[in-house]
Amino acid sequence: MPISAEHQVARGWRSSRNLIVATACVALFTETLLFGFPVPMLPYMLEERLHNEPSETTDTTNKLLSLTGLVTMICSPVFARIFDKTSNKKGPLFLSLGLCLTGTVLVACTHQLWTLYLGRILQAVAGSAAWLVCTAMITESASDGGMGTVMGLSTSFITIGTVSGPMLGGVLLGWVGYWAAWSVPMGLLFLDMIARLIIVQPERHSHDSDSSFHDAKHSKPSHVAPSDSHPDVEGVHTETSPLLPPSALVTKVGSDTETEVGIDKASVAETHNFYAVFLQDISIWTSILNTIVQAAIRAAFNTTLPIYLRDTFNWGPSSVGITFFALQVPIVFLSPILGWTRDRVGVRYPTTAGWVLLCPLLCCLGIPGSGTFWASGNQRIEEAAFIICICGIGLVLPFVQGAGALHMRNVVGKMENETPNIFGPHGGRARCFALLSVSFNTGLTLGPAVAGWLFGNVGYCYMNIVLGR
Repeated sequence: MPISAEHQVARGWRSSRNLIVATACVALFTETLLFGFPVPMLPYMLEERLHNEPSETTDTTNKLLSLTGLVTMICSPVFARIFDKTSNKKGPLFLSLGLCLTGTVLVACTHQLWTLYLGRILQAVAGSAAWLVCTAMITESASDGGMGTVMGLSTSFITIGTVSGPMLGGVLLGWVGYWAAWSVPMGLLFLDMIARLIIVQPERHSHDSDSSFHDAKHSKPSHVAPSDSHPDVEGVHTETSPLLPPSALVTKVGSDTETEVGIDKASVAETHNFYAVFLQDISIWTSILNTIVQAAIRAAFNTTLPIYLRDTFNWGPSSVGITFFALQVPIVFLSPILGWTRDRVGVRYPTTAGWVLLCPLLCCLGIPGSGTFWASGNQRIEEAAFIICICGIGLVLPFVQGAGALHMRNVVGKMENETPNIFGPHGGRARCFALLSVSFNTGLTLGPAVAGWLFGNVGYCYMNIVLGR
């Protein structure tokens, strides 16, 4: 086989859609795994390696975990603006993975508190950048009518990373020791970097460039008045007509001067107005609210469930862990299926059905143990009712999770199709997902605060009624 043919074959599989999506999904898995991986190790790190007082462990742990969300909310819009100015995401993803590896090494090797904070900040900065790049890569690689499917697949990988992070950290620390445990996420990051070097991202001169230039080439120029000497302006070609009509002179793909100048002017004029233009669509605000509320509900579970189950049913850590397992596992399997469904019936109907089912389940979740309804006094019945509600919530939550992201991405695509280069030559995908990231982290911040206040003042039952309504 000739060398050129071999090179062509290698480039073909390296630029394949499946390989690009798989690489991005594994990178998302690694980044989300790293968020929770150190959590079970922090008491050992703070008390044994850093020699902190045990009484300060809880407060320091909360600060380290809260820091990640704060850094993400600050960095996401900044990185999104940068990433939307380039079509090739290979460099940004490779740099973000390298920065994350540096932060992970700092966290693992730290003997001082300030280096621990610095390492977590670097991990948060890198994770924010990697998340934006990976989601942009996934949506760019999605086939026609397959956006929901690939986004559902990425949600599954994110959930697996979220669930397995704390579990792997605790299990590996107990089984193989401190340094062997840290070698797992470091190895994953190193493999992610190698995979990013292998794949070849297809060239994208501008967002939907082919369709945009095709439409422009066949459109009638509105700025040129009809003329008898140039009847081809109106679409009638004669022997004296120029080979390239006036519209083609401006939109010709190969014209380095006119094309670049025209696109650059459009991008400079419109990029600053992305959020102003995007947020004029009322459905975007609905998607933002959907994202904030579902993130807040999940964060509320993390804050209140362990205490509620201990005080009400005297459940230990293993039972609490199984409860969270029942909440998380359905997302792994249902997200791709629901993504496929959204591609065919739209986002509205599955999401509406999800909220209609979720609200009564949340209201009923706080009834067991409240002493106010029919199950009062019979712990076995109360436990069974609680388990049924938890399993139901776990099955219904995937209907609302990811819906906001898919709708926002669809709106961006629609706006860019109707007005090419409205958000710059490379589109506004990254800024769209930055807005989603800020919304999600807002929910993660508000959820524990609101749920904690309600739980302490009105009890678990009425807290769930408020969340359900």
